[in-house]
Amino acid sequence: MKTKRLVSVLLIAVMIFSATACSGKSEVTDNKDTGSSNTAGSDAAAGGGSEKVTEIRFTEWDGGDTLAVYEEIAEKFNQSQSKIHVTVMNIPDEYDTKITTMVAGNDVPEVCMLDAASLMYTYAEESIVLNIQDFINKDANFDKSSMLDQFKYMLTSDYMAGYGIGSENITMFYNPSLFQKYGIEEPPASYKDAWDWDTFVNTAQQLTIDKEGRNALDPAFDPENIETYGVTISKWWAGYMPFLYSEGGDYLNENGTAIGYATEEGIDVLQKLADLTYKYHVALTPTSSETMPGASEALTTNKVAMTFDGQWINAALMSDGVDYNVAALPKMGAEAKTTMTFGGISIMNTDKADAAWEFVKYILSAGACEPLYKSGLWLPTNANEYTDEYIKSFITDKHPKNYYESIVVPMMDGTAERPVVATIKNFNKINDIISPALDLLWSGEMTAADAIATIEDQANAEVKGYLGK
Repeated sequence: MKTKRLVSVLLIAVMIFSATACSGKSEVTDNKDTGSSNTAGSDAAAGGGSEKVTEIRFTEWDGGDTLAVYEEIAEKFNQSQSKIHVTVMNIPDEYDTKITTMVAGNDVPEVCMLDAASLMYTYAEESIVLNIQDFINKDANFDKSSMLDQFKYMLTSDYMAGYGIGSENITMFYNPSLFQKYGIEEPPASYKDAWDWDTFVNTAQQLTIDKEGRNALDPAFDPENIETYGVTISKWWAGYMPFLYSEGGDYLNENGTAIGYATEEGIDVLQKLADLTYKYHVALTPTSSETMPGASEALTTNKVAMTFDGQWINAALMSDGVDYNVAALPKMGAEAKTTMTFGGISIMNTDKADAAWEFVKYILSAGACEPLYKSGLWLPTNANEYTDEYIKSFITDKHPKNYYESIVVPMMDGTAERPVVATIKNFNKINDIISPALDLLWSGEMTAADAIATIEDQANAEVKGYLGK
């Protein structure tokens, strides 16, 4: 998933950017000839008749298998009827910049994947993004029960700026062979049985091995020459939030008036994560991270025993044939939690909005994105897909054996919390202040308390409360 910066429209307005996609292509190419009227000038495919076809564009930033599935969905939608034709416009780089340029140039795509923290809510406030709830309310054929609250991007209590597709959550990946080699019990699959933090740290110490074969519990252990690390951690908001939730905290305080990292719980969570590196020597320093290979190679070559990361890396691990498994994240507090991430799809304010809704409705329909479920990359966001029968139908023999219990169940029982970018006003400005301070924590230059103290007042000044109220 990506975090992108919103750039100034005044700056962008002077940029030269002309975008369009030809059917079936992923490049961004010139599309000025398509016009912006509600119907395109092309005849219907059947017999060259006079029926007009509404041309719409769907912009997204993914590549590879994800792009291929989007194009497959678009083609199936196009074949399902004759009045609307959708083209996938892939923008793999500088996505926000190019979308903003198109909007500034009055060349607004009809359907867009948008980052909530940068463009989606800003555009909704400016009426550039339309309220999906309005389309739902007037469409008698749409199954309202298929939409789940946790995937709704709500600007206010009755304004849905977008809806999530491709849900993913943060989980723990591990190398079973290392647990077997050192006679250590593998981590629990269920969040109900999750390790407490002390158990996790002790296990990570047993699995952190120096070049002489000594683990991190050995008094002679050499932290300057580590051969296998017990764990790698995810250093961004989605990596911290499961543990903050576990301790009963949140990104903001309960009243939505101050950052949650500055609370007792927030400081404790951040310091415990940093202690994995500088106190227990079981996690990588910034320097050692530079030479660590990707997840597939790191697990396969026994460079790492456990890693906290997003569900999306399943796709690469499964494709590479890695021997790995997944498990519940450990808990720092009374309850083990995780957090989800997902991209939001929005309908833009154009005179083709009704046609855009038809495509959005289609892409949100049950089974539309099934190839990405089978790949391990995504989980559904349609309520009708969350049945044991359907879920187990797309879990293949390539999925890790704990996939259902560790990754799917948390989405179904509320263990996975919705992403903070969907609920926090002014999120990017707040996070852009916090992140540099935390770099000083991860480098070992400051404690969590000192790092947060340097930006607490500045960050709190940007806090505007919660969305959807």
